[in-house]
Amino acid sequence: MKEEIENNDNKVDGKDREIKQLREKLSQHHELVIVELRAQNEFYKQSIEELKEQMSKLNSNAMKIANYEEQLEKQKKSIDQQAQQIQFELKNEINICAKKLNSCEEKPVYRGCTDIADAPGIHKISPDQEGPFDVLCDRTTAGPGWTVIQQRINGKEDFYRDWATCREGFGAFHGDFFLGLEKIHRLTRAQLHELYIHMEGFDGDINYRKYAQFAISGEKDQYTLITLGKSEGSATDDLLQHHKDHKFTTYDRDNDNLNSGNCAIEYGGGWWYDSYTAR
Repeated sequence: MKEEIENNDNKVDGKDREIKQLREKLSQHHELVIVELRAQNEFYKQSIEELKEQMSKLNSNAMKIANYEEQLEKQKKSIDQQAQQIQFELKNEINICAKKLNSCEEKPVYRGCTDIADAPGIHKISPDQEGPFDVLCDRTTAGPGWTVIQQRINGKEDFYRDWATCREGFGAFHGDFFLGLEKIHRLTRAQLHELYIHMEGFDGDINYRKYAQFAISGEKDQYTLITLGKSEGSATDDLLQHHKDHKFTTYDRDNDNLNSGNCAIEYGGGWWYDSYTAR
């Protein structure tokens, strides 16, 4: 019995020792866990602080970028405004220069070729108050101061034209042309004019006829040949006198004295026709 009690006491002591050992191990493990958790906690705290610092830097950089973009936008607007201002000023400068250039290049306006007798060529004249137009001034054919109203030198221009074209004129000054009935009327209405007709045959024979006065009426009176005056010249036949007091005729405006037919169609061009026999 005593031995049994001693054995039981020994077992209890052994269990107590095991429990004590387990408690010590548990305490050590607990301390290790706490140390590890503390270490992790410190690591996480440090990481969080680093993240906060990085976020702060990012936010700061983002604000800087936003401010930079705002500054760039302001600079862009300022540059655009300056560019618009410069463009506006340049346009004004160009317009001013263009006006000055046009002013320099624009030919002076004369009353007639007699005002520029020693300067033949194409000039702008204004015989009245109805606006200027270009004419060809000549000084070699019959002396200085003449205005060429009709020229046929190469046969390239068709003179078989309608009323509107004859009224406005056609052709080019360097070749065949007709100045136009309305311009001729304005010339002869504004001041007295002579008429010089220069004729050169295919054989080179040259003749002329000069009339002391020449004038035609306006379109209202069908551009009637109202004045010729006395004539002189090497051309023996003064056929133009037959056409005095006659209206101008074209293929679409029959003003001749022929009862049937149209002289402009018969002869292939507009003129102050009387009849076929008075060509």
